[in-house]
Amino acid sequence: MKRLLITLAFVTGSAFAGGTAYYITSRVTITGPDDWGVLQQSALYENTYDISASRSPLADVSISGDPQFAIDGSACPGVESCVAKVSFVSDVGGDYAATIVGSSTPKFRVRGSSKAHPITAHAAGANYALVGVDNGDATATFTLSSTGETDLIGPTFDASTWNNVGTATVTTSTCGDLVPSGTSCMVTVAFSFNTDEGLSAYGYVLLQAYGNTRQQPPARVTLVLPPPAE
Repeated sequence: MKRLLITLAFVTGSAFAGGTAYYITSRVTITGPDDWGVLQQSALYENTYDISASRSPLADVSISGDPQFAIDGSACPGVESCVAKVSFVSDVGGDYAATIVGSSTPKFRVRGSSKAHPITAHAAGANYALVGVDNGDATATFTLSSTGETDLIGPTFDASTWNNVGTATVTTSTCGDLVPSGTSCMVTVAFSFNTDEGLSAYGYVLLQAYGNTRQQPPARVTLVLPPPAE
């Protein structure tokens, strides 16, 4: 009877080629609402977010983006899980966005990591439309229509000319401090030609309206000025 001789060899040292070390990652999770929905202007809103790291303590929790968002993450550094409070308040309607970022701390054979959690909110705001008509008597009449979710508050206007053809001035306005949504008001602009020689025969009157919203850029209407009668 023959005996089978088996030799076992024990090898000590790294189990990975090239002596690479074994690492794991401390992954961060952030749980909370992504979309805050439709909010009202000048009101304070708050939501809480659960933030945790799987293998090591949290290093930092912060927020970036629109400054109307703010975060209190003071309880997070140095612990593996925490609750951070995010607040939002805006005096102007429109769309807002920010990103919550949580990061974990590296330690022996544990890699740190970070997690980004985008959030959005919509503050109900005003929209408006602006149209103009040349009256043919060195004046133009502009109609401002309030068309948004909320009333247009404190509209202001800036009248100017282009190509240095003269001056434009707002002379009358029926737009008060509040233009309710669904209503309109009127603005009259008077313009006069510059008498300097060598100017272009045509120019433009620009009326620009501003309101309590970031849902749209300022409304602009341009009217072509015909050359003055000789």
